[in-house]
Amino acid sequence: MRRFLRNMALLLAVAFVLHGCFKETVDYTRFHLAIYEQVDAEGAYNPVDNVDSYAFAVDTTNWYIASWEDAVAHRITNKTTGEVMDEPAEVGEFNSSDEYQATILVNSPISMLVVVNPELKLYAYRKYELPENLPDIYAKLYMAAWRPTHNSSGWVVVNRFYTTEEENPDDEPVTE
Repeated sequence: MRRFLRNMALLLAVAFVLHGCFKETVDYTRFHLAIYEQVDAEGAYNPVDNVDSYAFAVDTTNWYIASWEDAVAHRITNKTTGEVMDEPAEVGEFNSSDEYQATILVNSPISMLVVVNPELKLYAYRKYELPENLPDIYAKLYMAAWRPTHNSSGWVVVNRFYTTEEENPDDEPVTE
């Protein structure tokens, strides 16, 4: 009887260990974003009506977005060589009726995620390192048009059209 119990315990231990060895691993992440915009300092943050999102399989330490036009055109530039890439690895989906309006499927070990708000002429980017077995991430991004370039929850929000009152004293519209 002891021998039977010992063999049974050994068999159960081996089965338990082997079960853990054959688990499926997930090698992608669906990055869900709830994006809010604020037009002026006193205004409320409201969900965005329209954004464009995409991801490149590059590291933000070596690549950057050179201009507003590049952000809109899905174009990034290498900081050292000047090489330009204009075909993202992934283009996000947008659904304004969802709480998390933008979704980007990320499957590269390191990615540069980009969100473009055409209405406020803002864009945001961040580096994202793909974790193992984390199929969904839910995050929020706050974009403030009244602020200069700023950080928001791990994102760099770029405002290339920011001007102070002193720079534009006559309240004339700023042209590109």
